Amino acid sequence: MKKRTITILFIFAFYLGGAQTFDPLSLFGKGKPIKLNGGINATAVYNYANSNNNAIPFNYVIGGNLNFYFKGVNIPLDFAYSNTQFSYSFQPIPFNRIAIHPKYKIATLHAGSIALTFSPYTLNGVQFNGAGLELAPKRWKFVVLGGKFLRASGNYLDNPNIQPSYARWGQGASISYQIKNSTIGFNIFHAKDDTASSVNIPVETAVTPKQNIVSSIVSNGSIKGVKYSLEIANSFITNDLTTQAAYKGNGILSKRMSTNSSTSNNYASRAQLNYLIQKIKLDVGLNFERVDFNYQTLGTLYNINGFQNAGFTLARSFFDGKMNLNAQIGTQKDIGGDTTLSQQSNRLLNSFNMNYNPIQKLSLNASYSNTRGVTNIRNLDNIANQNNLVPQFLDSLRLVQLNQNANLGANYQLAATSEKNSSLNFNYSLQKGDQKQGEFFVDMQGSVFHNASLNFLNMLPKQDVKWSFGINYSMIKQGPDSNNTKALGVNFNFGRKVFKKKVTLTIGSGYNTTQIVANALQVNVVNFRASAAYVLLKKHVFNLNTIFQSQSRKGISLPMTTTTTGVMNISYNYNF
Repeated sequence: MKKRTITILFIFAFYLGGAQTFDPLSLFGKGKPIKLNGGINATAVYNYANSNNNAIPFNYVIGGNLNFYFKGVNIPLDFAYSNTQFSYSFQPIPFNRIAIHPKYKIATLHAGSIALTFSPYTLNGVQFNGAGLELAPKRWKFVVLGGKFLRASGNYLDNPNIQPSYARWGQGASISYQIKNSTIGFNIFHAKDDTASSVNIPVETAVTPKQNIVSSIVSNGSIKGVKYSLEIANSFITNDLTTQAAYKGNGILSKRMSTNSSTSNNYASRAQLNYLIQKIKLDVGLNFERVDFNYQTLGTLYNINGFQNAGFTLARSFFDGKMNLNAQIGTQKDIGGDTTLSQQSNRLLNSFNMNYNPIQKLSLNASYSNTRGVTNIRNLDNIANQNNLVPQFLDSLRLVQLNQNANLGANYQLAATSEKNSSLNFNYSLQKGDQKQGEFFVDMQGSVFHNASLNFLNMLPKQDVKWSFGINYSMIKQGPDSNNTKALGVNFNFGRKVFKKKVTLTIGSGYNTTQIVANALQVNVVNFRASAAYVLLKKHVFNLNTIFQSQSRKGISLPMTTTTTGVMNISYNYNF
């Protein structure tokens, strides 16, 4: 069954693509019959640290893409290779890859080491070795895929130092249809681990064979001026296929997979509406998202669950479009499960953004957000064992978090002529966080972060010269002064076209120093950058980039350490 995945994909392609007849004679005719474009790049990294002799001093990555077009047939190919594979005895997800994406009329085939996406709640960009087929006849779109999503680690006793994993095979399908200004679709994804692919995995690693079936209904578009987007997803997942206890739930998808007491059934949903009130030029929006506690899918790399967001947005322009205001008011709350420690949080989310261009040379922007979070924690074990004489609040904790963010920015055009173009840019940001238990603030947990930067850019178009200078300052305050951190940095960049304007040369340098009061730690970083770009016959582009960085550290209990890093990148892009 697993080995026939690719065969089934081609049969499916024949079945759905029967209306398309491939005529080899149609490949010849007027126009350029063959086109070839793409590129190749190579990156080398050198590392040296006087305190770490085990570090790999040299690494490289070679990658590229090739696109071959022959009268209606489009065949893209991409690949990547790195020597870092030799640094690890096993990789569940292969780093080195090669893939091909031929396209002809309504059909596109993806084969090799690829990644496809259905939706954020089902299949979302997970790399696998296999094949996928896309068909787009008129208003329809069909996608079917299958392959190996994880490699097995084998016998754990033979390789006890690697992260164990089971071989995982997956298949999926998606279908959508466009109705006027709206699209509605359905997708389903199934993945199952091979329990016999790895053996002797210790229980403490918490690695178990899993199986998952997840599906969702998706729709987006506009109806009578109202723009909308929604999705409802349902995921059945068995976290341990070796568990013998029976599953007590029910559901349509659960009958299509192996279930036991480790099986869970959860939902995820999101919806967004936007409407523009033409008379007052006010854009009003509503958004809602809810993901059940422990919602998981084997089609995503990360699963964020157990929350519910609801928000209201407003957007309006003033002064003939010179000023734009955006505001959002919303709430977020945590969705917990029946665990020993019951934790529930509620947060109020407010944000405000403004962009203002009073004159052509000056642009201003400002933003502010205020987040207030309340967390109630209760130990359910204590409550279950206590008698009624114990006040309820003695085993509870109410934690309030206050977070504020403010940003200010200004850009002024000093000169804008054919001879000279220069501008001055300023940015300032403030982040403040406080915590309190009950009515008392926890001073040690409060923090304030300041950051300010000033940059100057100057361009001389006729001389093909540009240069810039910038300075940046940041400070972090947390509790007493001994926890303060200060950082100051400056940078300079210069660019010019040389050799009859055929080569674009850029050089730059930067210096940054950071001081931490608590342990008198001082970190100094110096870097140099250089790049060159050459265009040959308007079709071939050569690029060379080099970076050299030196870092030194010294503190009360830390001896002087230095780290040196060098990076060189060469790339070539072509078009025939």
